[in-house]
Amino acid sequence: MRYHITGFLFLVTVFRAFGQGGYTLAEAESKFLNDNLLLLAEQYNVEAAGAWAIQAKLWDNPYFSAELNALNPQENRVLDVGKAGQKGFAIEQLIHLGGQKKNEVNLARSNVKLAELQFNDLLRNLKYQLRFSYFSIYYDMVSVAALDNQISNVDSLLAAYEVQVNKGNIALKDMVRLRSLYLGLKNDRTMLAYDIIEQQSILRLLLDSGTDVVPNPTTAELQIYEQRPALGVDVLAEAASANRPDFLYASQHVESNQWNVKWQKSLAIPDLTLGASYDQRGGAFQNQVNLTLGLPLPLWNRNQGHIKLAEAELAQSQKLYELQSSKLQNEIITALQKYDEASANYQYISSPNSDFNNFDRVYAGVLANFQKRNISLIEFTDFMESYQQSIIQSNNIRKDFAGACERINYTTSTPVF
Repeated sequence: MRYHITGFLFLVTVFRAFGQGGYTLAEAESKFLNDNLLLLAEQYNVEAAGAWAIQAKLWDNPYFSAELNALNPQENRVLDVGKAGQKGFAIEQLIHLGGQKKNEVNLARSNVKLAELQFNDLLRNLKYQLRFSYFSIYYDMVSVAALDNQISNVDSLLAAYEVQVNKGNIALKDMVRLRSLYLGLKNDRTMLAYDIIEQQSILRLLLDSGTDVVPNPTTAELQIYEQRPALGVDVLAEAASANRPDFLYASQHVESNQWNVKWQKSLAIPDLTLGASYDQRGGAFQNQVNLTLGLPLPLWNRNQGHIKLAEAELAQSQKLYELQSSKLQNEIITALQKYDEASANYQYISSPNSDFNNFDRVYAGVLANFQKRNISLIEFTDFMESYQQSIIQSNNIRKDFAGACERINYTTSTPVF
């Protein structure tokens, strides 16, 4: 990781250009978990589902009624509710039959799990985007810092060449060639800056930050992807099946719809209304006490439509679960293929014998030899263009490798790296 240390030293100038200070990956993720507005909003869905589960457990309140005499025409009395008057009281309780409450409670509990899984899947997606943007910005900033170093050196050479061109000691075509190199460096820097600006807009939103977030990963955070875990489709598929929230959501959705079918069928069973009443003088007997029973007759409405709807939703969720299973397997294969490609490129540039480890030393040597006129302008500009592209490409390889590792983590919802 020698190159990372060199790149980090270059970042001092980039910090001034792009932000107020550096965040380690752990610090960025901590701020994300505490401040991300979308996560905070999604938590209310979990609370809402929990509130429904509480409500589902509650019985209907008993119903109390009173009948008081308003006018006794025989005695010409108003509100005649005394011993010789008339009054009545009744109380009723609705009792759900057919396991309605049990099915409703189980459905509500299942929906709480759905809300939690939905939250976890949102967290998985946002965390992947956070890490992708974080390392994209970091490696682009390393490239920008290297380009800034080149631009500064070429700018100094341009100033010296301009003096010599004015004196007639150097041909104007050499000045034009050097300026073309300078413009190429500036253009590449601008393209990288645009990419950084785009990713910064995502990172600011994820962290709810009013200023740009400058990545400052620790050595351990940079080296985390260098481990070589045993990766295989079957192993990763097993991990994904056990941990991926969207896959678990599809499975839980089937269970929720099964409970909904049971609930809708139980709603077709009539509810019983049980009650008692007291009537002082209005019944067949004085001070009459009655027991009341009531239930609707299911002649026309037996909840047929809702049952059919619930069964259709269950069948749909079962097909979606099968689709999610196929999608999961396909995503794992794709993620592994991309990882293999990115890993091969990363191993090439990070090998101890790789020429990429000598870039800085070779660059310093070529620059010194050109200043001493030991090499020609054509040789110098050719090397600078190659060095410029190699720096950008090597950092893109590191960025792609980090992204491929994070894709494995994302696809399996497991910290493989």
